[in-house]
Amino acid sequence: MPDPLAEMAALGDHWKGPSPAKVPRIMLRIRHVAIAAALLCSSASLQAQSIADLTGLTALKKRLGAANTPTGANVLTSITEAPGPGHLPDPNNAEFAGKTFINMSPGTGISGHATVVGQHYFGTLTSISPGVTSMHCYEAGHFLSSGYLNGTGITPPKVVPWKISNNSWISTGNAITALRKFDGESELAALMFIGGVNNGTGALDSTLMALMYNGLAVGRSDGQHKAGFTSGVGSDGPGRIKPELVAPAGATSFSTPLVSSECAVLVQTARTHPALVGNPEAERNDTLKAVMMAGATHRAGWTNNAPTSGPARGATSQPIDLLWGADQINVNKSHWILTGGERDGAATIGQATTTLHAAWDSETILSSGSLWWRFEVEALKPYVSIVANWNRRVTTNYGAWSLPDLSLELWRVDALGQPQSLVGDAGLAHFSSGNVRSTSSADNIEHLYVRDLQPGSYALELRRATDALPGWLASVAWEFQCPEATLYGTGKVSSLGTTPVLDAKGIPSLAQDSWALLVSNAVPSVNGLAFYGTAAGSMPFFGGTLWVAPPLQRLPITTTDATGAVEIPVAIDPTWVGQERFFQFWFRDPTHPDGTTVGLSSAVQVRFCP
Repeated sequence: MPDPLAEMAALGDHWKGPSPAKVPRIMLRIRHVAIAAALLCSSASLQAQSIADLTGLTALKKRLGAANTPTGANVLTSITEAPGPGHLPDPNNAEFAGKTFINMSPGTGISGHATVVGQHYFGTLTSISPGVTSMHCYEAGHFLSSGYLNGTGITPPKVVPWKISNNSWISTGNAITALRKFDGESELAALMFIGGVNNGTGALDSTLMALMYNGLAVGRSDGQHKAGFTSGVGSDGPGRIKPELVAPAGATSFSTPLVSSECAVLVQTARTHPALVGNPEAERNDTLKAVMMAGATHRAGWTNNAPTSGPARGATSQPIDLLWGADQINVNKSHWILTGGERDGAATIGQATTTLHAAWDSETILSSGSLWWRFEVEALKPYVSIVANWNRRVTTNYGAWSLPDLSLELWRVDALGQPQSLVGDAGLAHFSSGNVRSTSSADNIEHLYVRDLQPGSYALELRRATDALPGWLASVAWEFQCPEATLYGTGKVSSLGTTPVLDAKGIPSLAQDSWALLVSNAVPSVNGLAFYGTAAGSMPFFGGTLWVAPPLQRLPITTTDATGAVEIPVAIDPTWVGQERFFQFWFRDPTHPDGTTVGLSSAVQVRFCP
């Protein structure tokens, strides 16, 4: 009987050894300002597993491992509800085991709406952040008056312990001062206010909380929500675009807490990840907003109306889609961006150094000034997503506010280190579609979304117009997509009747250094090894198929566990960056009826990025 390990070794020079319901409406009166509020309720929510898949939670667990996936633990949150008739989630709901509800408002009634919102916000099965255990609960009218905001006078809002405020209710009427107070607290206390737009279609028809500058407005992934440009009626600033993000639930009431839930995961990450701990900028509201928007999944047909030809090709003054905003939340991508750490920009392109392909910065920018970051693109990038975000500042009496005008642009860098425009015909050879320049004069966000960016040297510029304002803190977050591994081929059916599968976890990034192969459905408790090459193959091999073309290199011998699975860390060699590798797993199968004693998995194809 041949020895399979010896057979593998006999490949000689081909092996190079180990390598590296109806909705009530209520009227809330705050210091003579009438605000009509309504629950943002509609159809039932999606199933938990679908939510996990669609929001990137499943991918995050796969990349990090379930035990290492942040859950929002120790992040204090708040939930504000219009009475229906009560405002509290049902503490007896099975998804709220171990949760503490701190009632901040008069009344102890249970709200079915609040319960479903809570399931999407911090529920153990439905949410993205099941580790959130402490919730401060407000009734909307009380929240806007003595409970938190202290009305529309000059008395500032109360000091609160929570970080994230979920608002699955809407209001109409003149809310200018209330919006200024909320924006002021976002800036001063680094709080994140997240509110839904109304259900239905057509123009925006609500003010609080969706029309904040410094908060996040949320719509539905099916597009059945109010959207578009703000009118400025009842709020400051016409011409801004809302919502900024969408999430996959059957009502904006329930999509909104999914975004709050993602935010909780990122806040925990900012407080505990080695690359972020001790850096308060990582959990500022403007940083989190930029990271969440940059990491969003843009659907086919997403557009910010950049011209596709002519001298303005690639330039737009509309940073996000009029319906989808930056589009659907993806906690996996946003987590990758956030954990890339803060990467400082430079005042000139000559001073900028090459930086990571997924990261962020929070930096002060001066009037007439710029900030620059350099990127070396090793291979075609299916997409590049970059978001700049900055807060408006409000005076202490809430009588005025200010905001600088920033723009964002991606440049090609020539051999002399000088920036060359990608707008117009100059960009035809370098990207297929999207925008490389974003110049909104109304929004406090700018967004570049570039498809099929070709290899080369690039520079990102955040530019500020001339004004009389002081230095301003702005956050920029970016992702130059690192393609995920592709699975191909079929494994050889084992002696147990299983079909072995090779998969991968992590992002194949040299900077992350956390990529691994995952074997499943192999024979339990046997030796095996992964091998790789530079091309795909398809040839008979030990009764199965060799899916990798020789010459081959192998990784160290490993042993499957009692379920026939094993995780194999792969140390990425710097020389692999920009190149493809093809992997397969070989293992002992002593009782295989074909007599070869060999098992083979399916295969994985991957291109590594910096």
